[in-house]
Amino acid sequence: MSSTVVYLLLFSALVLPVPAALLLRLFNAQLGVRGLFVGAGLIFALAIAATLALSRAEVGMLRVGDLTLLLPSARRSDGFTLPPVDVAPPVPPEGTAAPTPFAPPTLTPRPSVTPTPRPTLAPTAIPEPTPEPEPTLEPTPEPAPEPEPAPPAAVEPQRYTVAEGDTFRGIAERFGVSVADLLQANNLTPEQADNLRLGQELVIP
Repeated sequence: MSSTVVYLLLFSALVLPVPAALLLRLFNAQLGVRGLFVGAGLIFALAIAATLALSRAEVGMLRVGDLTLLLPSARRSDGFTLPPVDVAPPVPPEGTAAPTPFAPPTLTPRPSVTPTPRPTLAPTAIPEPTPEPEPTLEPTPEPAPEPEPAPPAAVEPQRYTVAEGDTFRGIAERFGVSVADLLQANNLTPEQADNLRLGQELVIP
């Protein structure tokens, strides 16, 4: 593909969509909505077609003024294989002993482990519990009955002999007893107490 065609494709893909979009914006009223969509579709279709054509073009170099662009000419599907290179082993200098080939060590088999029998545990005799003697219950001593207190000895009542000038009330006050107790102890009535006789004995409670 010639360089001129490549330049036109670059212009269509990169530069042309910008002024075309500005023109569509200016003539929006005259074109209408339908014309605007049709123009935008054509511009984008032209840019996409130019991009696809550039991706398939086999161009090795482009020159823009003093700038030179180198483009890869190989396609993605083309494979690049390096030629095989024969590499010779390095030759040791003279006087150097040849390396001794490495011999793998001989593996010694591990000795088999003889299982040691486990010692048999003799059953331990469980000592029987020694029966403890039951404690002998001692009889609880019964408390001795307390002796009943002896009844107080009967106190013989004091007696008083009526003298001349004595009154029943005066006798009661003299011995510190009440008139009623003195009447009850002698089985007297108040009338009898007022008529005491000389030599009459009274029981003092």
